[in-house]
Amino acid sequence: MPIDNVDAYIVWEEPNRAETPTLHIGRSGERYSTITGVWWLDETSFLANHRSGLRMAIFHVNNPSQPVWKAELDYPTDDIAAKRIDETTWEASVSGCWSSIYGRYRINRSRSVPWNYQSTHLDTRPHETKDFAHGVAYDDEGQLCYTLSTGKNPRFNIGETTYKLPTPWGVRDVIYDPDRQRYIAIAVSANPKLTAYGGVKSSLWVKAKAGHRWKCIGVYKNVHSDSLGVWRDRIWLPDQVGNRLLAVDARTGKVEFICKGNSFDFPHGLGVSPTGKIAVTNYGTSSVTIVDGDKLLAHSGLGARNSKNTFTTGVSIPVKARA
Repeated sequence: MPIDNVDAYIVWEEPNRAETPTLHIGRSGERYSTITGVWWLDETSFLANHRSGLRMAIFHVNNPSQPVWKAELDYPTDDIAAKRIDETTWEASVSGCWSSIYGRYRINRSRSVPWNYQSTHLDTRPHETKDFAHGVAYDDEGQLCYTLSTGKNPRFNIGETTYKLPTPWGVRDVIYDPDRQRYIAIAVSANPKLTAYGGVKSSLWVKAKAGHRWKCIGVYKNVHSDSLGVWRDRIWLPDQVGNRLLAVDARTGKVEFICKGNSFDFPHGLGVSPTGKIAVTNYGTSSVTIVDGDKLLAHSGLGARNSKNTFTTGVSIPVKARA
């Protein structure tokens, strides 16, 4: 999808204060870790974090040229999420990579001054072992879900319940699907490295809200996805190997169509607004691409069914929860 055809394309650049190195995803070349996570606060504003720049920021779609608010972060972060407390207050969480599991903040918006925000640090959850914290999200009950994708004890949590997937899968993100009343996790077979590597695969896993077992509904070769979202019974996956956005049937795990174009450049984070605006962060261009999910579905003849990639679906590998 060309930049000229998207709903919004926002560039946010920061200096590499964290001095993070360039990394590789498979054989797709090196990239810096720039804008990593994105989460909608409401229909017109979203929260994003810049990993190497050590910042989080709020953007308004009616004034997208620059952040309307920024705050410092103490260490590199990977994902960001928020839950609304009241009309002008949110709780936000950022995953802490190697530095912490997550940090939580309270963000307040002024009732009298437009786009005036303030943040207060609430707490930081430290690592128990040397692990990498990647994804954060809130479910429909306000529970914080988080993932530790690699390290000494890879695992992921829904509230205080911990789960593990079998080798080689490391969970990058987990979200709640309210339409199907279930959780969905995206996992990868290998982590970004300092040099190129092969054998890149991603997989999707689901668990009923009241259930205890995870089931794999799809394994996708030559795909590296770090996040996911749900809209109109599709699971939306950014893919850093192919610089594209995948739309997956939420029931079958089948890839229905693929969006490509210069608006996607090492796409990493993804967030869906209440009305289906899909925001995708791009490492390669330090940008956020916003597309309308309903428009994409209305123009779904994008050649995905002719893709040369190999997609395996319907794999059943149940995994029990750990207390």
